[in-house]
Amino acid sequence: MLRPPGQRGLQAFRQTMLTGSVTGAATALRRSQPAVSRLLKELEANIGFTLFDRVRGRLVPTPEGRLFFDELQRAFAGFERIAAVAAEIRNGRRGTLRVGAMPAAAATFLPQVIRRFAEAHPGAAVSLQVQASTEIARLVQTQDCDLGIVEGTLSPPGLHAERDHDVPCVVVLPPGHPLAAKRRITPRDLAGQDLVALSARGSSLGAQLEVLLGREGIVCRTRIETHLAHIVSALVLEGMGIGIVDRLTAQAHAARGGLVRPFAADLTLRVRLVRPSAFPPSSLMLGFIALCDAAISGSRARRNP
Repeated sequence: MLRPPGQRGLQAFRQTMLTGSVTGAATALRRSQPAVSRLLKELEANIGFTLFDRVRGRLVPTPEGRLFFDELQRAFAGFERIAAVAAEIRNGRRGTLRVGAMPAAAATFLPQVIRRFAEAHPGAAVSLQVQASTEIARLVQTQDCDLGIVEGTLSPPGLHAERDHDVPCVVVLPPGHPLAAKRRITPRDLAGQDLVALSARGSSLGAQLEVLLGREGIVCRTRIETHLAHIVSALVLEGMGIGIVDRLTAQAHAARGGLVRPFAADLTLRVRLVRPSAFPPSSLMLGFIALCDAAISGSRARRNP
């Protein structure tokens, strides 16, 4: 009665073909020679044809045996590939990490993070979506993104915050601006200045600044309002006024020739890294988060339980 071939019989046949003898197969499999011979006989009985002829005391593969060996080699190559893929996944070198990010992150530290991630995980890929924080939170909730980078004021249900980063805010100036003579700019220094402002409705930082100016009774000339910090930087460089942005945006502003000064007010941008609470983080995600932590160095990071 024919039966599906067993794994031990297939291994005995394969090693016999590779080593050229039952003795070689027994050594490779750490079995006795009689045990390997018994496995070969059982395999022949299961598959219904002869694998070897004995010629002058040597085993010679039959034509059917050679055909069977060719197919078996392809199957073992597939198993070995599966084992290699498992090792790649285990070591975080395979897979796609779907990241959603608010524009402030995508325009500042994320390009550096993605480059370093690609270097550390050459077999992995990153899918990046850039949207408003509310939309990114929704994509993580629906599991269309594995990791979201959003403003820290958001805390929707179904999400777990892996990190909270409090990024201090500074004043960005165009070259040659009179306030550049100051080493530190106070809220009172903003009085009467042309301001390129972050929208209070579209940015938590803009809302903080609006509250601060109202509380201190400071009046600025808001010439332009936008919800994107890197646009504030670009407009300041064009001489449209001064702006208050997060330190990460300010680094890029300085790299483009702009001026940056500390701001004597407790304004911060909270950057939150969130994932679906129903699933634990993968090794790929943990590696990506660690690179984000390093890229936002100098800010205060808190690990959430």
